[in-house]
Amino acid sequence: MKKTSIETYYELFYRWQRSGLSKAAFANKEGISKVSFYAWCKKFETKTDSQDASTGFTRIELAESASQAAVAKISYP
Repeated sequence: MKKTSIETYYELFYRWQRSGLSKAAFANKEGISKVSFYAWCKKFETKTDSQDASTGFTRIELAESASQAAVAKISYP
């Protein structure tokens, strides 16, 4: 059986959170072991809760902008 890295499981965990699927449905969709996915989710949920509280940082994802409009205009006297 192929071992999956912690980075891969974190990416799966993050994608699952955004998917709106149950853990079981997401694991089936991705073709990964439900038992392993549940275990990793438990680790990440505990770690994420304590990290967010201690650092005050939360992971965000920026959407691509449709246009390259100016953000600010500078006028000189």
